[in-house]
Amino acid sequence: MDIISILFYLVTSVVIISSIGLIIVNNTVHAALLLVLIFFNTAVLWLMMNAEFLAIVLVLVYVGAVLVLFLFVIMLLDIQVKKTVSKKLYLLFSVTISAIMFAELYLVIFYHDFQNSTVEIVNKNTSNTYEIGLLLFTEHIFSFEVTAFILLVAIIAAIAINMTDRQRALRQDPGKQILETKEKRLKILKDDEL
Repeated sequence: MDIISILFYLVTSVVIISSIGLIIVNNTVHAALLLVLIFFNTAVLWLMMNAEFLAIVLVLVYVGAVLVLFLFVIMLLDIQVKKTVSKKLYLLFSVTISAIMFAELYLVIFYHDFQNSTVEIVNKNTSNTYEIGLLLFTEHIFSFEVTAFILLVAIIAAIAINMTDRQRALRQDPGKQILETKEKRLKILKDDEL
């Protein structure tokens, strides 16, 4: 078994285990971080298939934009979670995940032969990015628009859920702020009053 096969099985096993963990975990922030790990390992699989553009787009768009948006919505909802796990366990978990990601990238970059791959080029005058954009905005435009609409509905729903009247929410009342006077807000103390 060569190193590429070992790397493939390692990456796919991490994707499968992370996917199961994503379903099982109770904490939404941990689920979003497991989703980062799944996207990263899927990008490694794209790199192994010589689809560098798709790997970079997966990391930049999904991890860099969509998942950060999901984390923002999760933090906007401000769900209270009981902290039962120590910080040392979090540190151990994060170091382990970082080591796995670094090892996978190292193996892909240094042991994968990008030069000897046979890729069938449809048109030599256009780039890979052009062909993907042409397919995305012609044949798959409906799927693209539906995905954008679903994300928009999810953002609006998260904001609407957060706008409910809660006791914990800090809200400003501009009417009270305008009616405040200096005497109500500020008390000047002299040395002998301390």
